[in-house]
Amino acid sequence: MKTIDQKTFSLTLPDGWEVLSAEDDEALVYKGTKITDSLEGPTLNITIRDTDGMSLDEIRQVLVDQMGATVAPDVTIDGHAYKAVTLTEDGVESLVLIYNRSADGKEVKTNFAIIFFIHTTQEDTEALSVVSSIVFK
Repeated sequence: MKTIDQKTFSLTLPDGWEVLSAEDDEALVYKGTKITDSLEGPTLNITIRDTDGMSLDEIRQVLVDQMGATVAPDVTIDGHAYKAVTLTEDGVESLVLIYNRSADGKEVKTNFAIIFFIHTTQEDTEALSVVSSIVFK
């Protein structure tokens, strides 16, 4: 297991997952051993953003209005509901989760995470373990 510790968040990657890039408020992680595995294999793009006073429902509506996303049913992970949309870019449909619950159990009011599931779904237990390990700082 590998830990990514950034300025605004930290997370844990299961064995077999690598970091493609990481910045203060963003990480792109993938399952595989070669960088090219990120082109077709399970990949997560995780970004922490300021809510600017908006609710998660309002943030989801911005994704619909500005990016052409489609509202999807909430996804439940470890008993917590995450707002969801689907988004198609370059012919690839991705699930996008929006939430503000930290892995340490706290609900964060000023920040939220937006996670793009690329070449994977909410059924991928390893991808879900990455999501459920995120701790907001």
